[in-house]
Amino acid sequence: MPYRPYKRIAATAAVAAIAASAFAGPTATSSVAAEVCAPAFGTFGGPVRPPACWRPYSATSPFNQRLPAGPRVDAASAAVVKRLVGFGTLQNLHAGDAGTALDAGRPMYFSAPTDPRFTVHCTRPWGTCSIEGHVVRIPDAARAPGGEDAHLTVVDQATRSEYDFWAVSSKPRGGGRIDIGWGGRTQIDGSGMGSDAVAAQTATMAGVVRAEEMAGARIDHALAIFVHCDAGRFVFPATKSGLSCAQLGEATKNAPAMGTRFALNMTDAQIASSGVAAWRKPLLLAMAHYGMYVIDTGGTWGVVQESGLASTSFGAADPWVTFAKANGATWWAPDARWVMNIRDGIDWASKLRVIDPCVTRGTC
Repeated sequence: MPYRPYKRIAATAAVAAIAASAFAGPTATSSVAAEVCAPAFGTFGGPVRPPACWRPYSATSPFNQRLPAGPRVDAASAAVVKRLVGFGTLQNLHAGDAGTALDAGRPMYFSAPTDPRFTVHCTRPWGTCSIEGHVVRIPDAARAPGGEDAHLTVVDQATRSEYDFWAVSSKPRGGGRIDIGWGGRTQIDGSGMGSDAVAAQTATMAGVVRAEEMAGARIDHALAIFVHCDAGRFVFPATKSGLSCAQLGEATKNAPAMGTRFALNMTDAQIASSGVAAWRKPLLLAMAHYGMYVIDTGGTWGVVQESGLASTSFGAADPWVTFAKANGATWWAPDARWVMNIRDGIDWASKLRVIDPCVTRGTC
């Protein structure tokens, strides 16, 4: 759904503490401190993509924090889960639609000092855009997907700045002015918060699942999910709500607040013996170990994935298509894309739970 920004609230002490946390380097984000993750941050760009062992943001980011054993469950968990699954079925992952009107993914690009300079212009009349007039180096090949949100993320590896753009409408070759609906800036080694291109005002790439992670059977972070509509309020780590159910003429009772953290209540052994395809199990493990944050609204509900456009715009193969074909995905001719079924085989109504926001804040 189109992004509707509200007035940004002042940062809480918890937000400031997380945003101030440092991270020693690319290997510090790994679940194994001594691991060498290659290729390393600083060498990404063009067809050279981050490997499965790399993840953005600091180890203390809410998106990189594993759930503790026996986390406190929200008192309204059962009712909120019922409302979530009542929105409709979990949407499947897709491949082969990169750059088309069906592409709702979020491509992430890495700029180099030789890339063209673009001056950011925000077109929505919503007040002061925090990145209006900023000059950003963006690869000439970088493109926004053809879907209505037209997200584009650019990471300057020299300054570790992440620029998040929503509704990109114009990006000329060779530099100039890039027109966007709205956007924000955060740090790639920061909290994963404080930007302004998605409803929750989290970083655009926070919680996004990448094809490299799926292929490497390794997802070391929480997942970002979108829901049909929200309760018209937000909880940490979100700092704004999105499309309220009331705006759609629907009840807000038991709708998830923006920032709600769902988690899969299954053990590793239960996931291993669940009978679902092996390629799906790392996704389920991430849902169980880290959870899923509501960061945007639209559709029924589903997991946010990176767009294959981040590779195909450079003439490289779409890693999502490669993965889909290798794992028996279904070709859906009406939409001319591959469908990776992540919906079936799990009783979401009984296996999901809502984690109390105090767990994420570290106050309980």
